[in-house]
Amino acid sequence: MLLLPRRKSFLLVYLLALALLWSNAYLVLANHPAGYTGDERSYLHMAQGHFEVPVTHRYRVILPLLAGALAQGLHLITGLVSPSAQPPLGISFFLLNGLLLALAGLFVFRTARAHGAAAGPALIGMAAVMTCGAATYVTGLVLVDSAVVLAVVVLYYALTIRSGPLLLAAMLLGPVLKESFVLFLPLALLYGGFVPWGQRLLALLGAAGLLLGLHALVDSWAPPAAVGSVANALNHGRNVVSNLRWLFSARGLFICSGVYGLFNLVLLAGFWGGRSAIRTWLPRLQAGPAILTLLVVLAHMLLSGEMSRMLLLAAPVVATAVALILDRHPLFAPLRPLLGTPATGANPPENQS
Repeated sequence: MLLLPRRKSFLLVYLLALALLWSNAYLVLANHPAGYTGDERSYLHMAQGHFEVPVTHRYRVILPLLAGALAQGLHLITGLVSPSAQPPLGISFFLLNGLLLALAGLFVFRTARAHGAAAGPALIGMAAVMTCGAATYVTGLVLVDSAVVLAVVVLYYALTIRSGPLLLAAMLLGPVLKESFVLFLPLALLYGGFVPWGQRLLALLGAAGLLLGLHALVDSWAPPAAVGSVANALNHGRNVVSNLRWLFSARGLFICSGVYGLFNLVLLAGFWGGRSAIRTWLPRLQAGPAILTLLVVLAHMLLSGEMSRMLLLAAPVVATAVALILDRHPLFAPLRPLLGTPATGANPPENQS
Protein backbone atom coordinates (compact mmCIF):
# COMPACT_ATOMS: atom_id res chain seq x y z
CA MET A 1 0.00 0.00 0.00
CA LEU A 2 2.62 2.53 1.03
CA LEU A 3 4.72 1.85 -2.08
CA LEU A 4 1.90 2.91 -4.40
CA PRO A 5 1.50 6.50 -5.54
CA ARG A 6 -0.60 8.42 -3.03
CA ARG A 7 -3.62 9.05 -5.28
CA LYS A 8 -3.76 5.44 -6.40
CA SER A 9 -3.54 4.17 -2.83
CA PHE A 10 -6.35 6.51 -1.77
CA LEU A 11 -8.49 5.22 -4.65
CA LEU A 12 -7.91 1.65 -3.47
CA VAL A 13 -8.87 2.59 0.09
CA TYR A 14 -12.03 4.25 -1.21
CA LEU A 15 -12.96 1.19 -3.26
CA LEU A 16 -12.34 -1.05 -0.24
CA ALA A 17 -14.63 1.14 1.88
CA LEU A 18 -17.29 0.94 -0.82
CA ALA A 19 -16.91 -2.84 -1.05
CA LEU A 20 -17.30 -3.21 2.72
CA LEU A 21 -20.52 -1.19 2.58
CA TRP A 22 -22.02 -2.54 -0.60
CA SER A 23 -22.98 -6.17 0.05
CA ASN A 24 -24.56 -5.80 3.48
CA ALA A 25 -26.37 -2.59 2.53
CA TYR A 26 -27.63 -4.16 -0.69
CA LEU A 27 -29.18 -6.98 1.33
CA VAL A 28 -31.02 -4.36 3.37
CA LEU A 29 -32.15 -2.61 0.19
CA ALA A 30 -33.26 -5.82 -1.55
CA ASN A 31 -35.13 -7.13 1.49
CA HIS A 32 -36.69 -3.84 2.48
CA PRO A 33 -40.30 -4.24 3.65
CA ALA A 34 -43.00 -2.61 1.57
CA GLY A 35 -43.93 -0.20 4.37
CA TYR A 36 -41.31 2.53 4.68
CA THR A 37 -40.51 4.20 7.99
CA GLY A 38 -41.72 7.75 8.65
CA ASP A 39 -38.29 9.20 7.90
CA GLU A 40 -38.06 7.31 4.62
CA ARG A 41 -41.53 8.35 3.48
CA SER A 42 -40.56 11.98 4.02
CA TYR A 43 -37.36 11.69 2.00
CA LEU A 44 -39.12 9.78 -0.79
CA HIS A 45 -41.73 12.54 -1.05
CA MET A 46 -39.00 15.18 -1.10
CA ALA A 47 -37.13 13.31 -3.83
CA GLN A 48 -40.26 13.69 -5.94
CA GLY A 49 -40.50 17.43 -5.25
CA HIS A 50 -43.14 17.29 -2.50
CA PHE A 51 -42.20 19.10 0.72
CA GLU A 52 -45.41 18.69 2.72
CA VAL A 53 -43.54 16.53 5.24
CA PRO A 54 -42.82 16.84 8.97
CA VAL A 55 -40.73 19.89 9.81
CA THR A 56 -37.98 17.63 11.17
CA HIS A 57 -37.22 16.47 7.62
CA ARG A 58 -38.44 19.17 5.24
CA TYR A 59 -35.24 21.22 5.09
CA ARG A 60 -32.86 18.30 4.49
CA VAL A 61 -33.42 18.62 0.78
CA ILE A 62 -29.94 18.26 -0.73
CA LEU A 63 -29.64 14.48 -0.77
CA PRO A 64 -33.32 13.80 -1.63
CA LEU A 65 -33.19 16.19 -4.60
CA LEU A 66 -29.95 14.61 -5.83
CA ALA A 67 -31.50 11.15 -5.43
CA GLY A 68 -34.58 12.29 -7.35
CA ALA A 69 -32.47 13.62 -10.22
CA LEU A 70 -30.38 10.44 -10.29
CA ALA A 71 -33.53 8.30 -10.28
CA GLN A 72 -34.88 10.18 -13.31
CA GLY A 73 -31.61 9.59 -15.15
CA LEU A 74 -31.57 5.91 -14.25
CA HIS A 75 -35.21 5.62 -15.28
CA LEU A 76 -34.39 6.83 -18.77
CA ILE A 77 -31.65 4.18 -19.09
CA THR A 78 -33.47 1.24 -17.51
CA GLY A 79 -36.63 2.10 -19.42
CA LEU A 80 -34.85 1.12 -22.64
CA VAL A 81 -34.45 -2.43 -21.31
CA SER A 82 -37.39 -2.92 -18.98
CA PRO A 83 -40.10 -0.25 -18.95
CA SER A 84 -41.18 0.77 -15.47
CA ALA A 85 -43.73 3.28 -14.25
CA GLN A 86 -41.67 4.48 -11.28
CA PRO A 87 -38.12 5.88 -11.15
CA PRO A 88 -35.82 3.72 -8.98
CA LEU A 89 -35.67 6.04 -5.96
CA GLY A 90 -34.54 3.34 -3.53
CA ILE A 91 -31.55 2.43 -5.71
CA SER A 92 -30.70 6.12 -6.17
CA PHE A 93 -30.56 6.69 -2.42
CA PHE A 94 -28.52 3.48 -2.07
CA LEU A 95 -25.96 4.66 -4.63
CA LEU A 96 -25.61 8.15 -3.19
CA ASN A 97 -25.43 6.96 0.40
CA GLY A 98 -22.86 4.32 -0.50
CA LEU A 99 -20.64 6.71 -2.45
CA LEU A 100 -20.78 9.40 0.25
CA LEU A 101 -20.23 7.04 3.16
CA ALA A 102 -17.33 5.33 1.38
CA LEU A 103 -15.77 8.79 0.99
CA ALA A 104 -16.24 9.24 4.74
CA GLY A 105 -14.45 5.91 5.13
CA LEU A 106 -11.48 7.23 3.15
CA PHE A 107 -11.28 10.30 5.38
CA VAL A 108 -11.59 8.09 8.47
CA PHE A 109 -8.59 6.10 7.21
CA ARG A 110 -6.64 9.29 6.59
CA THR A 111 -7.56 10.58 10.05
CA ALA A 112 -6.16 7.45 11.70
CA ARG A 113 -3.01 7.73 9.59
CA ALA A 114 -2.63 11.39 10.53
CA HIS A 115 -2.73 10.37 14.21
CA GLY A 116 0.24 8.08 13.60
CA ALA A 117 -1.38 4.69 12.96
CA ALA A 118 0.13 2.44 10.32
CA ALA A 119 -1.82 1.64 7.15
CA GLY A 120 -2.90 -1.84 8.24
CA PRO A 121 -4.42 -0.83 11.59
CA ALA A 122 -5.93 2.28 9.94
CA LEU A 123 -7.69 0.05 7.41
CA ILE A 124 -9.09 -2.07 10.22
CA GLY A 125 -10.24 1.08 12.00
CA MET A 126 -12.02 2.10 8.81
CA ALA A 127 -13.54 -1.37 8.56
CA ALA A 128 -14.92 -0.98 12.09
CA VAL A 129 -17.02 1.89 10.74
CA MET A 130 -17.86 0.61 7.25
CA THR A 131 -19.10 -2.77 8.52
CA CYS A 132 -21.00 -1.48 11.53
CA GLY A 133 -24.76 -1.91 11.70
CA ALA A 134 -25.49 1.81 11.52
CA ALA A 135 -23.46 2.23 8.31
CA THR A 136 -25.32 -0.68 6.71
CA TYR A 137 -28.61 0.81 7.85
CA VAL A 138 -28.11 4.34 6.52
CA THR A 139 -26.71 3.05 3.21
CA GLY A 140 -29.42 0.51 2.47
CA LEU A 141 -32.42 2.60 3.49
CA VAL A 142 -33.87 5.86 2.21
CA LEU A 143 -32.03 8.14 4.64
CA VAL A 144 -29.77 11.21 4.46
CA ASP A 145 -27.35 10.52 7.31
CA SER A 146 -24.45 9.65 5.00
CA ALA A 147 -23.98 13.29 4.00
CA VAL A 148 -23.77 14.60 7.56
CA VAL A 149 -21.46 11.74 8.60
CA LEU A 150 -19.13 12.78 5.77
CA ALA A 151 -19.27 16.41 6.96
CA VAL A 152 -18.43 15.39 10.54
CA VAL A 153 -15.53 13.19 9.41
CA VAL A 154 -14.13 15.95 7.17
CA LEU A 155 -14.39 18.44 10.05
CA TYR A 156 -12.54 16.09 12.39
CA TYR A 157 -9.89 15.35 9.75
CA ALA A 158 -9.42 19.07 9.09
CA LEU A 159 -8.79 19.67 12.80
CA THR A 160 -6.34 16.77 12.86
CA ILE A 161 -4.19 17.93 9.94
CA ARG A 162 -4.93 21.64 10.51
CA SER A 163 -6.42 22.18 7.05
CA GLY A 164 -8.08 25.57 6.74
CA PRO A 165 -9.93 24.93 3.44
CA LEU A 166 -11.43 21.66 4.66
CA LEU A 167 -12.44 23.17 8.00
CA LEU A 168 -14.16 26.15 6.36
CA ALA A 169 -15.91 23.90 3.81
CA ALA A 170 -17.28 21.66 6.57
CA MET A 171 -18.45 24.68 8.59
CA LEU A 172 -20.15 26.22 5.57
CA LEU A 173 -21.88 23.16 4.12
CA GLY A 174 -22.52 20.94 7.15
CA PRO A 175 -25.59 22.79 8.53
CA VAL A 176 -27.25 22.81 5.09
CA LEU A 177 -26.99 19.02 4.90
CA LYS A 178 -28.60 18.59 8.32
CA GLU A 179 -29.41 21.35 10.79
CA SER A 180 -28.14 19.39 13.79
CA PHE A 181 -24.59 19.69 12.41
CA VAL A 182 -24.48 23.07 14.16
CA LEU A 183 -23.82 21.15 17.39
CA PHE A 184 -20.40 20.25 15.96
CA LEU A 185 -19.45 23.86 15.21
CA PRO A 186 -17.96 24.45 18.71
CA LEU A 187 -15.24 22.01 17.63
CA ALA A 188 -14.22 24.44 14.89
CA LEU A 189 -14.39 27.41 17.25
CA LEU A 190 -12.38 25.81 20.07
CA TYR A 191 -9.80 23.82 18.11
CA GLY A 192 -9.70 25.58 14.74
CA GLY A 193 -7.27 28.26 15.88
CA PHE A 194 -5.03 27.59 12.87
CA VAL A 195 -7.69 29.45 10.83
CA PRO A 196 -8.10 33.18 11.61
CA TRP A 197 -11.21 34.15 13.56
CA GLY A 198 -12.38 36.37 10.74
CA GLN A 199 -12.48 33.51 8.26
CA ARG A 200 -14.28 31.22 10.68
CA LEU A 201 -16.81 33.95 11.42
CA LEU A 202 -17.42 34.44 7.71
CA ALA A 203 -17.94 30.68 7.33
CA LEU A 204 -20.48 30.75 10.17
CA LEU A 205 -22.29 33.70 8.63
CA GLY A 206 -22.23 32.00 5.24
CA ALA A 207 -23.64 28.80 6.75
CA ALA A 208 -26.41 30.79 8.46
CA GLY A 209 -27.19 32.59 5.20
CA LEU A 210 -27.34 29.34 3.23
CA LEU A 211 -29.53 27.71 5.86
CA LEU A 212 -31.95 30.65 6.05
CA GLY A 213 -32.07 30.89 2.26
CA LEU A 214 -32.80 27.18 1.97
CA HIS A 215 -35.60 27.44 4.56
CA ALA A 216 -37.11 30.41 2.72
CA LEU A 217 -36.95 28.60 -0.61
CA VAL A 218 -38.60 25.45 0.73
CA ASP A 219 -41.25 27.45 2.59
CA SER A 220 -42.07 29.43 -0.55
CA TRP A 221 -42.57 26.16 -2.42
CA ALA A 222 -44.63 24.50 0.33
CA PRO A 223 -45.73 26.76 3.21
CA PRO A 224 -45.17 25.05 6.60
CA ALA A 225 -47.79 24.48 9.26
CA ALA A 226 -47.95 27.43 11.67
CA VAL A 227 -47.21 25.33 14.75
CA GLY A 228 -44.87 22.86 13.08
CA SER A 229 -41.59 24.23 14.43
CA VAL A 230 -42.94 24.67 17.96
CA ALA A 231 -44.35 21.13 18.06
CA ASN A 232 -41.09 19.78 16.64
CA ALA A 233 -39.04 21.52 19.36
CA LEU A 234 -41.33 20.18 22.08
CA ASN A 235 -41.10 16.65 20.68
CA HIS A 236 -37.30 16.80 20.69
CA GLY A 237 -37.36 18.09 24.27
CA ARG A 238 -39.47 15.13 25.33
CA ASN A 239 -37.06 12.82 23.51
CA VAL A 240 -34.24 13.75 25.89
CA VAL A 241 -36.00 12.37 28.97
CA SER A 242 -37.31 9.20 27.32
CA ASN A 243 -34.00 8.56 25.52
CA LEU A 244 -32.03 8.86 28.76
CA ARG A 245 -34.21 6.19 30.32
CA TRP A 246 -33.88 4.00 27.24
CA LEU A 247 -30.11 4.46 26.96
CA PHE A 248 -29.47 3.20 30.49
CA SER A 249 -31.87 0.29 30.19
CA ALA A 250 -30.56 -3.19 29.45
CA ARG A 251 -32.15 -3.13 25.99
CA GLY A 252 -30.77 0.31 25.14
CA LEU A 253 -27.24 -0.56 26.21
CA PHE A 254 -27.39 -3.83 24.25
CA ILE A 255 -28.63 -2.16 21.04
CA CYS A 256 -26.16 0.73 21.21
CA SER A 257 -23.23 -1.56 21.97
CA GLY A 258 -24.17 -3.59 18.91
CA VAL A 259 -23.55 -0.69 16.52
CA TYR A 260 -19.79 -1.29 16.42
CA GLY A 261 -20.14 -4.94 17.43
CA LEU A 262 -17.05 -6.87 18.44
CA PHE A 263 -14.83 -3.88 17.70
CA ASN A 264 -16.01 -2.69 21.12
CA LEU A 265 -13.72 -5.38 22.52
CA VAL A 266 -10.74 -3.67 20.87
CA LEU A 267 -11.74 -0.38 22.50
CA LEU A 268 -12.09 -2.08 25.89
CA ALA A 269 -8.75 -3.85 25.43
CA GLY A 270 -7.13 -0.47 24.91
CA PHE A 271 -7.72 0.32 28.58
CA TRP A 272 -6.30 -3.00 29.77
CA GLY A 273 -2.75 -3.47 31.01
CA GLY A 274 -2.29 -0.49 33.28
CA ARG A 275 -1.19 3.07 32.79
CA SER A 276 1.91 2.31 30.76
CA ALA A 277 -0.05 0.27 28.20
CA ILE A 278 -2.74 2.95 27.90
CA ARG A 279 -0.13 5.63 27.37
CA THR A 280 1.14 3.84 24.27
CA TRP A 281 -1.90 5.02 22.30
CA LEU A 282 -4.30 7.28 24.20
CA PRO A 283 -2.22 10.52 24.16
CA ARG A 284 -2.12 10.36 20.35
CA LEU A 285 -5.92 10.50 20.20
CA GLN A 286 -5.95 14.24 21.04
CA ALA A 287 -8.31 14.20 24.00
CA GLY A 288 -9.94 17.61 23.51
CA PRO A 289 -11.50 17.14 20.05
CA ALA A 290 -12.24 13.47 20.73
CA ILE A 291 -14.11 14.08 23.99
CA LEU A 292 -16.06 17.04 22.63
CA THR A 293 -17.01 15.03 19.54
CA LEU A 294 -18.33 12.19 21.71
CA LEU A 295 -20.31 14.66 23.85
CA VAL A 296 -21.90 16.15 20.73
CA VAL A 297 -22.74 12.64 19.50
CA LEU A 298 -24.39 11.96 22.86
CA ALA A 299 -26.45 15.14 22.43
CA HIS A 300 -27.55 13.92 18.99
CA MET A 301 -28.52 10.59 20.49
CA LEU A 302 -30.63 12.18 23.23
CA LEU A 303 -32.44 14.45 20.76
CA SER A 304 -32.96 11.76 18.12
CA GLY A 305 -35.83 9.37 17.69
CA GLU A 306 -33.32 6.63 16.80
CA MET A 307 -30.38 6.76 19.15
CA SER A 308 -28.24 3.89 17.88
CA ARG A 309 -28.07 5.37 14.36
CA MET A 310 -26.52 8.55 15.75
CA LEU A 311 -23.52 6.57 17.00
CA LEU A 312 -22.27 6.54 13.41
CA LEU A 313 -21.35 10.21 13.93
CA ALA A 314 -18.63 9.01 16.32
CA ALA A 315 -16.91 7.31 13.36
CA PRO A 316 -13.66 9.35 13.30
CA VAL A 317 -13.04 8.88 17.03
CA VAL A 318 -13.93 5.18 17.05
CA ALA A 319 -11.91 4.33 13.94
CA THR A 320 -8.86 6.27 15.12
CA ALA A 321 -8.99 4.69 18.58
CA VAL A 322 -9.28 1.18 17.10
CA ALA A 323 -6.36 1.86 14.74
CA LEU A 324 -4.10 3.28 17.46
CA ILE A 325 -4.89 0.46 19.88
CA LEU A 326 -4.11 -2.19 17.27
CA ASP A 327 -1.00 -0.29 16.23
CA ARG A 328 0.50 0.44 19.65
CA HIS A 329 -1.07 -1.42 22.56
CA PRO A 330 1.15 -4.28 23.85
CA LEU A 331 -1.76 -6.72 23.78
CA PHE A 332 -1.85 -6.62 19.97
CA ALA A 333 1.92 -6.86 19.40
CA PRO A 334 1.64 -10.43 17.98
CA LEU A 335 -0.85 -9.17 15.39
CA ARG A 336 1.27 -6.33 14.06
CA PRO A 337 3.71 -8.38 11.94
CA LEU A 338 0.67 -9.79 10.11
CA LEU A 339 -0.37 -6.22 9.31
CA GLY A 340 3.08 -5.29 8.07
CA THR A 341 3.60 -3.10 11.12
CA PRO A 342 6.71 -3.07 13.33
CA ALA A 343 6.01 -4.78 16.65
CA THR A 344 7.03 -1.59 18.45
CA GLY A 345 4.17 0.31 16.82
CA ALA A 346 6.45 3.20 15.88
CA ASN A 347 4.88 4.51 12.68
CA PRO A 348 5.10 7.86 10.97
CA PRO A 349 1.97 9.96 10.55
CA GLU A 350 0.25 10.07 7.18
CA ASN A 351 1.98 13.17 5.87
CA GLN A 352 5.39 11.54 6.36
CA SER A 353 4.67 8.17 4.80
